[in-house]
Formats: sequence, C-alpha cells, structure tokens
Amino acid sequence: MRCNACWRELEGRAVSTTCGHIYCNEDASKILSSDAACPICDQVLSKSLMRPVDINPGNEWINMAMVGVSPQILMKSAYRSVMFYIGQQELEMNYKMKKIVGQCKQKCEVMQEKFTEKLEQIHTAYQKMAKRCQMMEREIESLSKDKQELQEKYAEKSRQKRKLDEMYDQLRSEYESVKRSAIQPANNFFPGAEPELFSGMTNMMGGREYLCRLHFIQKQI
Repeated sequence: MRCNACWRELEGRAVSTTCGHIYCNEDASKILSSDAACPICDQVLSKSLMRPVDINPGNEWINMAMVGVSPQILMKSAYRSVMFYIGQQELEMNYKMKKIVGQCKQKCEVMQEKFTEKLEQIHTAYQKMAKRCQMMEREIESLSKDKQELQEKYAEKSRQKRKLDEMYDQLRSEYESVKRSAIQPANNFFPGAEPELFSGMTNMMGGREYLCRLHFIQKQI
C-alpha cells in the first residue's frame, strides 16, 4: 500500500484513520500539526482517531492478534480489511489516473505551444507570399502595358516599312525604266537626223537623281 498523502510505498509502521485512509508517520505528524483534516475526505482528525499499524507484521503477531476472538468478529474484521484494501486500490488508481492526465495535459500544452508557433510561422510565410504575389501581379500589369505599347509601336513601324517598301518599289521601277532608256542601242537612231548631244547627259542626270533618292530611302529603312 501507499501513503495517501505522498503516495510513497509504505514500509514498516504507518498510521490509519477511522475515515479509512492510511499515511506514513511523517505525513500523519504534518496533518496533526496543521489543520488536522484528512487530505482525502477532509474529515477532522485527532490522535484518538488515528491508530498506528504494522504494514508487515511478523508471524508471532499474526498468530496472537486474533486469538480468542469470535468468528463473527473475525469475519467482520476481515470484511473491513478487504474493503479497506479495495478502497486503497481505488485511491491509488485515481492517483495514477490524475498523474497520467496531468502528464498528458502538460504534453498537450507543450504541443499546443509548438502548434501555435508553427501556425504563426505559416501565417507569416503566407503573408509574405501574398505580398509577393501582389508585387508580381503589379509587375505583370506593368509588363502587359509595356507589351501593348511595343505592339502598337511595332504595328506603326510595320506600316511605315510597308510605305517605304512601296516607295522603294516605285523608285526602283522608275530607276529601271530610266536605266533602260539611257542605254538604248545605237540602231534606234535614224540616219540623217541631228544627233542630240545632250540627251544622254539629261538621261544620266535623271538616273543619278533616282539613284540618290533610292539610296536615301534605303537608309530610312
């Protein structure tokens, strides 16, 4: 059996009470010196209500303790002893259960603290990620605007290029026409006709003007 106050294993002598509890000598002295109340049932105790008992009595005590006592008293005493033992087992079981519950509660509190800490860390990481997503969304919007502006500029440059290509093709055609007219074979001239001395010069000058314009357009492209 164990002391109902400190729950240490009882050895040697102990003190039992009329309320059905048992204590070691140290705790029994503390109870009488303080409020004299049983820690289990709060019954007021005194020395007359507390009796010293031998936890492990010898054979001599066992042989002589109940000598001359009637069987009815022996049975009644045995019944009370058994009930006292059962009550002690229940008290010890309740003590162990409370101890286990206290340990589990302490572990749960530690786990709750760790869970709260992890939850705060996750919440902080989530807030950082949310801010980063907002920044990325703003950046995407800015990039979309830049893309739209670049597309508009590209379309405008494409229109300009098409116009320049058309101008280039037109000037090229004109240049080819002037070039063909400037290098006509000599058999196209009729005999006896006055040679036009400056016609070739005029055609050459016109060809050079077209070439300069063509070169200028190529630079613009």
